[in-house]
Amino acid sequence: MNPSRCVPMANGLLYPLVGLGTWKSPHGKTGEAVKSAIRSGYRMIDTANDYNNEHEIGSAIKELIDNNEVKREDLFIQSKLWNGNHRRENAFIDIKKTLEDLQMDYVDSFIIHWPQACPSHPTGALPGIRKSGAFPGLYTDERPEGGIWMFPLDKDGLYCSDNESHYIETYHAMEEMVDLGWVRSLGVSNFNKQQVQECINEAKKHPLCVVQNEIHPYFQQKDFVDFCQHNDVVVQAFSPLGSADRPSCYKKNTDPTPVLGNPTIGAIAAKHGRTPAQVVVRWHIQRKVSAVPKSITHERVVSNGEVWDFELDNDDLNKISEMNIGWQFLLWEDTSMHPDYPFKDALQNGFKPGKAPLATTTASSA
Repeated sequence: MNPSRCVPMANGLLYPLVGLGTWKSPHGKTGEAVKSAIRSGYRMIDTANDYNNEHEIGSAIKELIDNNEVKREDLFIQSKLWNGNHRRENAFIDIKKTLEDLQMDYVDSFIIHWPQACPSHPTGALPGIRKSGAFPGLYTDERPEGGIWMFPLDKDGLYCSDNESHYIETYHAMEEMVDLGWVRSLGVSNFNKQQVQECINEAKKHPLCVVQNEIHPYFQQKDFVDFCQHNDVVVQAFSPLGSADRPSCYKKNTDPTPVLGNPTIGAIAAKHGRTPAQVVVRWHIQRKVSAVPKSITHERVVSNGEVWDFELDNDDLNKISEMNIGWQFLLWEDTSMHPDYPFKDALQNGFKPGKAPLATTTASSA
């Protein structure tokens, strides 16, 4: 990896500033997107077992390695531990299944996907794994591979929640994975400031290296980014372009104009002769925030990574700074019954979770 296109982590390893995101990437197209990304110079691929596409990503990378187009040691592969697998015994099942799907001996970064063990088996008795179904279903259903649905529901249609599980137990299990050589760096996602601080304080042997949260020009999280960087924790933005293709359950009539359609971004793009997406990715880079834009279109994948030969000036940066309106689209309120739910301050007083949607943002079944 080119060190000038990375930032250092607390463990001394390098973390790429641009990678390919694969959330919502469908079967039959994810693998081709991964190959387009790596062939055009990307070295980070971000994925997760609940995306239901790790097996396709693994096959695509193996093809490139077998063809001598890239070496495994030149890639940075990041995956995530699912909410239903916070218990120590299930955490080990989770990473083993991810490595099996990716056809790899290790991942470069392993992240706790959400702080709350919800959706989860209500006592954590069984893991939620891809081959048992990355979809909603009754937690009592008999499923293959010794697991349960990854989005388990109770009889009333609510997400099941393992309220006795805590993410620090999970983090300590993941530290063991580093010792075993299965994982090289540890991180968290969708954590709030206090939860990040707790992980920093409670790490026994291996430091917290990265936090991946929703960040884009409408939700810049300036204080949070400053806090993390001050504590030597790399910040990565998921949905760095604002996720205009987010599922309908995350869209409201009051949503702002899509980030890439905002006139400010358009004017800056025209000024530099760049695409709006390139401008936004470049903005993240200049904040030292890693970004993982998602696309399955070859031309867009390539274009989103062509951001190293121009810079935004102070006027550009100030104009983008003024776009910050605190708009966060991914709250996942239906999991807020868990005590570790991270965004309670964003919910209305007295909010109660409703029935879980019967569709998820995972890729469709193969």
